[in-house]
Amino acid sequence: MKRMGILLLWLSCFSVMLVSSPKASEIQPDEGVQQLEDVLVKDKTGAPGISLTPARTLIEVDAFSSIGVPNSILDVLKTQAAIDFRGESDLDPGIDSIYLRGFESQRFVTALDNLTVQKTGGRKSTNIVDYSLLPAFLIDKIEILPGPHSAMYDGKAIGGVLNFISRAPRRRESIKPELNFSTGYSAYDTFISNTSVSGGITVFTYDLSYRKYETDGYLRNNEIDQDTVYGRFGVVLPSDGFVTISASYSDVDRLAPVHNPASDGTDYDPDYPQTIGGLFDPYQQPTWDSLSKNYRLNYEQSLPVGRLTLGAYYGRDNRDRAYYANRTATAKTHMDTDWWQQGGKIQDEIRWSSDHSTIVGYDAVRMYDDGLNDSKTKRIDKNGTFLQHRWQLLPSLDVKLGARYEDLNIWITNNGLVERHFDGFMPKSFATWKLDGLASWLRDSSLSAGVSRIWHGPDAHGIYNPQGRPLGLNLDPEHGIGYDLIFSRRLWRDIAFKIDYSFYEIEDFIASSVNVEQVDRKGVDLELGGYLTDALSFYLTYAWQDLKNKGDEVVGATNVDQRAEHRIGAGLRYALFENTELQLDYAYQSDEITEIWEDEILIGEQEIDAYHVVDFGVSQTLFKKAGWLSDGVVSVYVKNLFDEEYYNSTGYPAMDQTFGVSFSMKL
Repeated sequence: MKRMGILLLWLSCFSVMLVSSPKASEIQPDEGVQQLEDVLVKDKTGAPGISLTPARTLIEVDAFSSIGVPNSILDVLKTQAAIDFRGESDLDPGIDSIYLRGFESQRFVTALDNLTVQKTGGRKSTNIVDYSLLPAFLIDKIEILPGPHSAMYDGKAIGGVLNFISRAPRRRESIKPELNFSTGYSAYDTFISNTSVSGGITVFTYDLSYRKYETDGYLRNNEIDQDTVYGRFGVVLPSDGFVTISASYSDVDRLAPVHNPASDGTDYDPDYPQTIGGLFDPYQQPTWDSLSKNYRLNYEQSLPVGRLTLGAYYGRDNRDRAYYANRTATAKTHMDTDWWQQGGKIQDEIRWSSDHSTIVGYDAVRMYDDGLNDSKTKRIDKNGTFLQHRWQLLPSLDVKLGARYEDLNIWITNNGLVERHFDGFMPKSFATWKLDGLASWLRDSSLSAGVSRIWHGPDAHGIYNPQGRPLGLNLDPEHGIGYDLIFSRRLWRDIAFKIDYSFYEIEDFIASSVNVEQVDRKGVDLELGGYLTDALSFYLTYAWQDLKNKGDEVVGATNVDQRAEHRIGAGLRYALFENTELQLDYAYQSDEITEIWEDEILIGEQEIDAYHVVDFGVSQTLFKKAGWLSDGVVSVYVKNLFDEEYYNSTGYPAMDQTFGVSFSMKL
């Protein structure tokens, strides 16, 4: 009854907001003001390339100074302590290789231009997001939303949202194309090259790119060879609008790391570090190759009915895990899986006035694999509707209320297909109170609170039907409530500070395809950054988390234990001379215990000691303009400067001290 009373009160307040909202025709334009999520700000604060607002962290990729050429977009994200890299190798972006605020890929959303990146997954891994396939050259910004407080994203956004935002096409006054080129080489014969061409004729635009990445790796049997081609064609429309059609093709050849020495203590290769993680022995010569084809449509335009946004996608992915099953085998065993996914999202943002705006929308996804009789089999049918209203009640009080309804059908393999249906309603809320008027010492400070319902159905094959086993026939959706309390302040100059305390209570938590009674997550996320002097800037992030299994299930305890309690990310950038920048990055992780599983059987544990890692680089601008060429920059860097010996979260040795050089320019 108590929850029902709160819900009725929330709905009553929401209806009053809609009734009292001015008409769209009464809108007066706001000049010089930029709307960031639900708070209006006039000046950017934070480290170069990082903007902090209560409701989100925004990273501008080009403005953020990375050390060397990033192997993938994850190299930018790894600087944030809330992002926990869980991949096998520092040289491989990997699949589902990060946690966000302690949650794995099944419990946070990765989106490209507001569209969730997802597939049925499963088959010896979660297999939901391959971060090496994101079009890094075209990504303009990375939006990090904390917690489950946005109605516009899937119910699985418990830990939050990583939204990668592409550059919008722009009108071209000249037919001369823009050429961007970057290349880098580092230890272990690691080579990366990115070439992109952008141009157009008046309102017609194009973007083309080719990416080559290869490395021998530092683990035994760890080579990677990737080729990715991307193309986008667009039309610039009136009222700040555009429509684009894009396609990408990626071919990745991966060798899977093996034990060194073998699990029986033999076959040791001293040229590689000793490892105990992983599933394979050297004689198995495992590979994990993939092909990916993706097509997308994006449309955005201001119309009399509001700012209309439409996105749609179709993709097909193939992964082939091959290995020798035993020492006497003459041919490899192949686990060849195909996935298909298609979906879309339409939303309309109506600005009634500078104080009122409403977003209403619908999204849907259909996902398939070749699981039944090796034919295309429908696995997941998910539909969502959402409504979100922002109302600036007072000059100092900004409130966002929303709701999402999700309808989910899944098909489980069990002597045929068994269909199950779930649906959930999720009220969402986020409010920000500007504290400037209370006291002079609270200038440029705010206090924010998010309170939202958690609901997450089993929307991935790896959750409910791992390895084709019908373990999820009796699964129930996860549900609960999430709280975030955020204090933000501009300290001095453009130095911004933000601290977020969060508490999430998740009942019927899904662990190893069964429901456990309850899991609670407490956390603190701190962000600080800006310019100390005109030449010296810094960023500092800290994350603390504590996940507790509240029941007595062993599987629940093991699913929440494998996380470091403390993480730190920090960096300094110093303009030594006009064209010379010194770069320093630091990362710390406290100790943790990682479990090693093989075919859902626990085969061992490994204690991972706390570690500190320092990276250093020098970036030198060679020329601003040289004939047709511009922005020539060379970087020399060393990763793991002090040659720290440590293990990553998968139990593999991390990369030792490595040197590299990179070069980039424009035409």
